[in-house]
Amino acid sequence: MTGRPSTDLPQGFTRFAHGSMRCTVVSDGIIKLGGARESFPNADPAEVDELLVRHYLPTDAVFMNQNVLVIDVDGTLVMFDSGVGTDPDLGVKEFGDETGLTIPNLKAAGIEPAQIDIIALTHAHPDHAWGLVDAAGRRLYPNAKVAVGRADYHYWTDLSRVADAPSEHQKDQIIGAHKNLTAYTDDLILLDGGETLAPGIRAIATPGHTPGHMVYEITSDDETMICWGDLCHHQVLLLEHPEWNFMFDYDGAAATSERIRIYDFVDSHRYAVFGYHFPFPGLGHLRRDPGGYTWLQANLPQRLPDRTR
Repeated sequence: MTGRPSTDLPQGFTRFAHGSMRCTVVSDGIIKLGGARESFPNADPAEVDELLVRHYLPTDAVFMNQNVLVIDVDGTLVMFDSGVGTDPDLGVKEFGDETGLTIPNLKAAGIEPAQIDIIALTHAHPDHAWGLVDAAGRRLYPNAKVAVGRADYHYWTDLSRVADAPSEHQKDQIIGAHKNLTAYTDDLILLDGGETLAPGIRAIATPGHTPGHMVYEITSDDETMICWGDLCHHQVLLLEHPEWNFMFDYDGAAATSERIRIYDFVDSHRYAVFGYHFPFPGLGHLRRDPGGYTWLQANLPQRLPDRTR
């Protein structure tokens, strides 16, 4: 099947301008899930497969990029999400060997972790928040403040919930979030929605995928893009069928409601979108079609780090 991503090299980094903001996208790598019919529990399996085949995508696996956005806002570096990290104590190998590349790719792009001022998390799931510390629990971004939804912070760092968690994966989610987020206790920014993190960057509460999921509105020189984390995981399935749930949604009905609300918000204003799990580099626009939306990817140059790094 054509259309499968190559895993011989990390996808590296690229840059683009958003108004007067200088933006860099680095890849944390690619997560491989099982067949899409297993990832969207309220969808008709045959319809899922038909839609993927129509778009020349494999039916036996879902490949999800992890696109980490870094924006220079007048000398303040704001990074959105952190990737899954490389901590073996948290079982990161369940995400595959092609992940944990954020810091090498930051350095390849000329950005040192110590230069990051703010890490704006969309939510506290492993592939977004487990890249904050090393295996010993030491901060990988020593000078950064971490912004996270207040509801997510309290939910995912509550170790009393571990004993009753229904699966080992969910136990790991809590333990991992606690390990990563509490390392930044003195530098946390807890968000309820509406806060401005830096000039032109505003948090918008979109609870559903997680209790405190956030998206970020990023505006410069009358240009706006929405960095939407896990509001939408797939550039075809959840755009053509926003009513379908994703298997890791905390509240499927709420996630669907917020997804549709933000789609309409983006479309009505003709805003750009930055999709964390979309094909690298994750920048593009939505086109409203009868019954759904189509993803129009921006055409940006891709730069790969040296294989010897």
